[in-house]
Amino acid sequence: MEQCAGSGGTEPGHGGLGKLQAWEPGAADERCESACDSAYGSGLLESFSSRCSLAESGGDEAAEPAEPEERFEPWSYLSDEGDTFLHLCIIHEEERLALAFISQSETAYLNWQNDLFQTPLHLAIYTQQANVVRQLVLKGADAGLQDRNGNTALHLACQYGLEGCLRALTQPASAKELALVGCNTADVLATQNLERHNWQGLTCLHVAVLCRREEIVQQLLETGAKINTQDATSGRTALHLAVELGEAGLVRRLLRAGGDVDAPMYNGCTPLHLAVGRLDAPLAAALYQAGADPLRPNLEQETPLDLANSNSVLELWPFDDLRLRGRPVM
Repeated sequence: MEQCAGSGGTEPGHGGLGKLQAWEPGAADERCESACDSAYGSGLLESFSSRCSLAESGGDEAAEPAEPEERFEPWSYLSDEGDTFLHLCIIHEEERLALAFISQSETAYLNWQNDLFQTPLHLAIYTQQANVVRQLVLKGADAGLQDRNGNTALHLACQYGLEGCLRALTQPASAKELALVGCNTADVLATQNLERHNWQGLTCLHVAVLCRREEIVQQLLETGAKINTQDATSGRTALHLAVELGEAGLVRRLLRAGGDVDAPMYNGCTPLHLAVGRLDAPLAAALYQAGADPLRPNLEQETPLDLANSNSVLELWPFDDLRLRGRPVM
């Protein structure tokens, strides 16, 4: 499976977590290809209870007394790659043990970042453990922390089309959840920053569009993502990206949601400039009918109409009713 264009390289998880491949559309029920194989085998988790107590010395009285095994302290454990014991529980999908640790952990422990700057929350997204994701955020884990690629847990959930994990990150706490975490406020979940850019300058909405995740796009918009936020590299909005991909369904969805049809990039190009440049007549028609201005110049003083004329495909574009000072342009 190919990685979605422009969403950023996926960082292998720590302790030998294999390369994650982006999901194809419709593959939301498949497991991420993330071979969560720690250099510290799962035997460490399986033998946890026995390692938490001193080994009893036994055998023949005449035998040399066995030295007691050193007590294993999971709270102070840290692997060579910077993983805490909770990181390893999540990597090996030991959910019950992970939830037990989360329930007793201080916030600083929950937000520990390994050598790849991955928190337990990042790894819970990679391994699709929505229940663990939910418990982490209810306990105060910071969903805004960024990994080595600048991706938050929200970016990753959008990239891989994990609707359940996205809901776990963003839904308000229910009365039952409030009772379980011992809190009497409805603001247990801090407002998520949906506008944070990763190191490629992309917000969660940009990533969802680039990965063609229509349902994730809708979920983000309903959660409060700003539809006209520009990327940090070229000033493209989600609508620009959808036009560049030739995704008519996403373009229509974004237009219905209030996408600015004349939003300029840093070079002044609007979505209509891009549609005309791609020789995409259906998208140009959709944008024009939505109110796009065919006479709006970019920084080089070229209008979409100029581009259509220079491409010798003017007859393809739906500008036949265009008037300038009351007179038809064509």
